[in-house]
Amino acid sequence: MRPPALWLTVVLVPALGACACPRRCPPAPRLARAAAPAPASPAPAAVRPAERPPARAEAWYLGDGTPTDLEGALAAVSDADLIAFGELHGHPAGAAAQLALLRRLAADGRPVALAMEFFERDTQAVLDAYLRGEVPSEQLRKEARLGPDYPHTHGPLIDFCRERGIPVIAANAPRRLVTAYRKSGADFEAFRGAQPDGDLAWLPRETSVLEDAYRERFLALMGPERGPAFFRSQSLWDDAMAEAVADFRAARPAHRVLLIVGGFHVAHGEGTLTKYRLRRGKDEVRILLMSPAPAPASDLAFLPADLGSADVVLKVRMRHAPRPNPQGPQPTPPAAPP
Repeated sequence: MRPPALWLTVVLVPALGACACPRRCPPAPRLARAAAPAPASPAPAAVRPAERPPARAEAWYLGDGTPTDLEGALAAVSDADLIAFGELHGHPAGAAAQLALLRRLAADGRPVALAMEFFERDTQAVLDAYLRGEVPSEQLRKEARLGPDYPHTHGPLIDFCRERGIPVIAANAPRRLVTAYRKSGADFEAFRGAQPDGDLAWLPRETSVLEDAYRERFLALMGPERGPAFFRSQSLWDDAMAEAVADFRAARPAHRVLLIVGGFHVAHGEGTLTKYRLRRGKDEVRILLMSPAPAPASDLAFLPADLGSADVVLKVRMRHAPRPNPQGPQPTPPAAPP
């Protein structure tokens, strides 16, 4: 609304000596005209307090803590055979960075493929049909068991691959089989041998439970009661993803692969990447890892816990405060372990 106009109020003063008599009165003496008042000086403008710059939504660092930007981050990882993007599930900063990285990889000449933790191996057929334009997105979402966040998180990646003819690897073992393995208590060879032929292709050919720092971090996060059993299934999950990417690279060595996966699986080069190196130890591997600030209002500083965790670290604010962790801020594991 426009402010009301300021109007100069004119005061009408009766003439001096005016009377009420009906006779003609002598003319009133002429008054000297008063000099016009000098215009008032404009009031000094109010001094506004210094405005604080908006808080950063994200900050990029190289693995040694050197600040960089998106372009520098992409350049630091793009020359590898396998680029692992360890995300915080559903975080919008991750979705934007993933698409930017995939676009860069697709533009610089070397063939690229996309591998996804979030597509299970038994959905590869419907995924391929979608990439060929043979089925609609609704059918893909239903048959691939994709969650409600898919259209604005991983959906743009898949659609970009569809437009550019980029292969996509459904990398994970089906959750139902991984959960069944955990609950069975059997060793993997016995469990695998008891599965129907139709399910064997969805399981890795082998898996192992390693005694390493990755296991210790997982047990600290999950607790001593649940941790050991769940780590068996976590290890199977890691072997499945590592095998799927390794098999693709063996068949198409000219391609590099961008793997989108939960950050806990690849932080410090462990988990899935340990299992990958057991299969393809000569491949160049780079890690881009999302790392949450320890509190929603804290600065996005590179922390000692970030050092050595990845080749590139993307610091972001959590949408909700993370649970306390005695070992400091950690990449999140899968939202619901299998």
